[in-house]
Amino acid sequence: MEDKKTILMIANSDTGANGFLSFVERLKDRNDIRFVMVCHPRVQIRAVKEKSRNLGNASFKVLDFDKRERQRGKALVNRDYKYVKDRFYVSAYKAAFNTVKIVTQNRQGLRRAKIMMKNEKPDAVLLYADNKSELEKFFIYCAKRQRIPTIVAPICMSDIEGILLNPSNGFRQKKTDKLPITARIVKRINPRLEREYGDQVVFFSQPFREILERLMGFGVPNPWVQGSLADIVCTAYQEQYDETVKELGEESAKGRLFLTESVEDGIIIEGYENRESVRNALAQKYGLHQKETVVIAFSERVQQWSKENDLYNKGVIVRSVLESFDEVLVSLHPKSDPDENRFLEDFKGCHIVEEPLRQIIGAADLIVYADISSIFRWVDWLHISKVTFRSYSMQEKWTDDMIAEFQVKVEDAKKAGTVKRAYEPERGIDFAKFVLDRI
Repeated sequence: MEDKKTILMIANSDTGANGFLSFVERLKDRNDIRFVMVCHPRVQIRAVKEKSRNLGNASFKVLDFDKRERQRGKALVNRDYKYVKDRFYVSAYKAAFNTVKIVTQNRQGLRRAKIMMKNEKPDAVLLYADNKSELEKFFIYCAKRQRIPTIVAPICMSDIEGILLNPSNGFRQKKTDKLPITARIVKRINPRLEREYGDQVVFFSQPFREILERLMGFGVPNPWVQGSLADIVCTAYQEQYDETVKELGEESAKGRLFLTESVEDGIIIEGYENRESVRNALAQKYGLHQKETVVIAFSERVQQWSKENDLYNKGVIVRSVLESFDEVLVSLHPKSDPDENRFLEDFKGCHIVEEPLRQIIGAADLIVYADISSIFRWVDWLHISKVTFRSYSMQEKWTDDMIAEFQVKVEDAKKAGTVKRAYEPERGIDFAKFVLDRI
């Protein structure tokens, strides 16, 4: 019997892990393929292992990239060098400390990647991203030397504007402030690393770290877009495709950049084609009675946002929808904590679903979601009736005027009724087949 082909997937976030799980789900009946997922310490690895048990015949293995870091619980804490006006000897100490830390982390990370690559012997490496200086760089480094193809998977929408907009991204300061010497060095080395946003100057990562990464051979030529390091980049979004071509240049993108379906599209289409059976299964499981299937899809909470405000607004949204509809299904983002959101089920008619959104969205008659969300593509693609709210409004408690405005939107959607969807969605390149053709 021919040996199985191995696909190694590098998950640096819960979103990435969820995307790769859907990829495995698409190919779960392929007995000639084995799947290995390497999880960054920030990934909820227990949840990944639990979900993997429902993948049927798939040969699936989960590896923890850094068990010690996970046990120490420091994966979510940003301890990069921060620029403050310290005395010279304090700054020198910080620089020395961070140099040792970053160099040690990179050496240990590369060693782990080499061991995993040697043990698993992958035929292809799938990446959530190749523009971050995290664990992906180690596997790309090893794969290039072994001539193993590296492919960025089309999991979610990422654009430069979104990166600049989020205050938690990158190193930033006012244009009127003097740049630290390390930032000036980085700017001199590669001017593309600096961007302007409003009254700020923004670098994708901390300049101090950027310098060390480059000295160690792990620098990313253009971290603002995918495609700097991987052999192939796939995206399901035309906007992202166009932006990447613009950033990388047509010559660099040619033969490397592809517009495909997302990793989840096949599952979504299957759910859409069998929406009546999906709807009946949901009704039976959650005790639903009304004809319309209404779904609220909540996005990830940005790290700096208040947990209290976010949960308060979620309660407002659920209550507002239930004023017009008797029942609603709530789909939480993969990074969300189900326990902290459990209070939503105290509202009569609200049910938090266990199924991933990709499995149920095809059965939805109405979907409520934040306007800055990658699911907009699915909603438009399937012609689902929708109500949106402003994503960044979730950082502050909604005012009475905001609540009233949202309630009017929901009432209008109720009066308008749902869209009758007797059509066949136009499909693109099947990403799963795209990968298999390259191994």
